[in-house]
Amino acid sequence: MHLDWRRSATRDFIALSGGVVLASLLAHLYGLGPRLAQLGRRYVDSVLDDIIFIVFVAFLLSIALSIFSVRRYRELARRIDARAIAEGDVRDLARHDPLTGLPNRRLFDEKLDLCAGLATDTHQVAVLMLGLDGLKRIKDTHGHEAVDKALCEFATRLIDILRKDGLLARIGGDEFGIVLPSISSLEDPANLARRMMASAADTFAIEAGAAELSLGIGIAIAPLDGVNPHELVRRAERALYRAQSDGRSRVRFFEPDMDIHVELRLNIERELRSAIAADIIEPHYQPVVSLESNRIVGFEALARWENRTLGYIPPDVFIPIAEETGLINALGDQVFRRACLDAAAWPKTFSLAFNISPVQLRDSALGGRIISILEQTGFSPCRLEIEITESAFVERNGAAKTVIDELRQAGVRIALDDFGTGYATLSQLLSFRLDKVKIDRSFVSHLDESTDSRVIVRAILGLAKGFGLTTTAEGVEDEGQLVYLVANGCTEGQGYLFSGPVQAAGIPALLDRQARRGPVAEDGARNLHA
Repeated sequence: MHLDWRRSATRDFIALSGGVVLASLLAHLYGLGPRLAQLGRRYVDSVLDDIIFIVFVAFLLSIALSIFSVRRYRELARRIDARAIAEGDVRDLARHDPLTGLPNRRLFDEKLDLCAGLATDTHQVAVLMLGLDGLKRIKDTHGHEAVDKALCEFATRLIDILRKDGLLARIGGDEFGIVLPSISSLEDPANLARRMMASAADTFAIEAGAAELSLGIGIAIAPLDGVNPHELVRRAERALYRAQSDGRSRVRFFEPDMDIHVELRLNIERELRSAIAADIIEPHYQPVVSLESNRIVGFEALARWENRTLGYIPPDVFIPIAEETGLINALGDQVFRRACLDAAAWPKTFSLAFNISPVQLRDSALGGRIISILEQTGFSPCRLEIEITESAFVERNGAAKTVIDELRQAGVRIALDDFGTGYATLSQLLSFRLDKVKIDRSFVSHLDESTDSRVIVRAILGLAKGFGLTTTAEGVEDEGQLVYLVANGCTEGQGYLFSGPVQAAGIPALLDRQARRGPVAEDGARNLHA
């Protein structure tokens, strides 16, 4: 029989056997056997014999039971200690982030509950919510391991800055929280936030090189902004949202009007989901005019939304919300499909221009969906012009180039929108094959009074001509701008001098008016100044 020395029963058996052997040795050493035999011959009494036998057996059992009890007590003590250590480890794991080792949301909430309950006007508590921006770009470019490395390095930097002044916790994937249990003034959290932003601005070393992140910080103060822990976190998060909306690397303290702002945004998001489900966001169309013939050559589709309760909601309000909430692909596909169906009724020589946001271009399946919609609606790819912004180049997203190459192979033309307002370099622009450059309205609108604007526009026109690109000037509103653009070789124009955006039903009347009255610019000017 094989004995497993690790089993408690085996060890107990050995202890009992050892006890019996020890008792036998003691009996032999002291001559207990012969003495008992002599005693038995001297006192021939069965009752006494029984008593002696029972005493002997009890002696042996007491030794064995003593050994067994000691061993079982020690075994039980070890199990209790091991369980206590394991339970402590579990509690510790349940309160810490496994990647960075920082406290997690649970421990953060416990600490905030304790501190918020002690907050007074003279003993204020600060809650900071931190949001990292740029992790998705690192993941898309370098993978998940690079993201994990950047997060750990960021956590280390924050620990070095914070030291023991408060609790730092990782709340979510790219969100961190800090509780400062005692601040002397608002400058304490503000200074801390500035140091953390400066630290985050330094590049992060990853295997393939270096990456950059930006940091937004929202701050709420107890008891100024409340003492309820949940409410403090919510208000710090709203301040964070406002900081991120303001741009890269900003700090914002909570202000009462943020609640109103966030409630409005939530209402717009809720109504936007319903509008997409009901397909009620429709395209309007602004004509694109040839500056050589002064006649319409196409239309740009622009999403327009009129809500029953909120009224007209500008695209620069609902488009960013659609991008942030992941609704932009559904919205874009929906509006594009309607635009293709509308454009099918236009003269065959007219083109359709459609804007694609940088967020949409991150989806490598976008090109396939656009081509599929063209096939379903019967609209020719050669009549389609997709407008992208310089952000597509700056993000260095491989998916964007894949989408653009796929569309170009299908015959779709590519236009660079708002040229001159982004951060793309000429080398980045040349890495994409373009057909058109659109001059941003911010330059066109100042042509009459700004020498700088005239120089910039002339330079863009010269650059485009050198590369053989068509040029479209946006925001043309008066004859002086038109004269300058024509004199410097601009190909096309858009703006209220010609016409503002109109519904699909208004396009036939616009074309009929052009046919009856001649050049669009003259008619547009009369409408503009009427």
